[in-house]
Amino acid sequence: MVAENVSVVSVAAVLLDAVCVLSDAEECALQELSRTLQVDRARLQLELTLLRASAVDLAAVTALGEGLICDELRQKVRDRCQRLVNQSGGDSEGETGERVALYGRIVNDPQKTPGSLRDAIGFVFAQCCTDGDSNVDLAHLGGAMFAVFYEEVHQLLDSIDFEPSMEDRA
Repeated sequence: MVAENVSVVSVAAVLLDAVCVLSDAEECALQELSRTLQVDRARLQLELTLLRASAVDLAAVTALGEGLICDELRQKVRDRCQRLVNQSGGDSEGETGERVALYGRIVNDPQKTPGSLRDAIGFVFAQCCTDGDSNVDLAHLGGAMFAVFYEEVHQLLDSIDFEPSMEDRA
């Protein structure tokens, strides 16, 4: 089933909700994970948000291809995530873009094998959560979350027929 004439703004709103807003169940799970894995809860939440934003970014590129719709969608997600980073006391103005670029380099690395993408993403996620330490449980979590989130967003974007942008109509 294909959704027709859907605006980029409405899709971005749905994706932003999925990326940035935790459900009550996710809040409880995050609290338990941070305690069990001995990771700062706020840091874990921020890194999960950045991981999700990176998955959306990759899914947009692979599902939509280069163009105005893809660029607009990616920029809306990055801008909103950057505001969250700033509110949470993140390290820099461009932290969202830097993290998306970091995950993007992993995805585009010609040295990796297809089966190792999940592991490579997870390893970086664990290092970001722990200031460089390798935590196997965090790596598994990050890799699995990226893979599942990417797949779901890719399927969603692939099933949408976006309405033409204002530039396309002119």
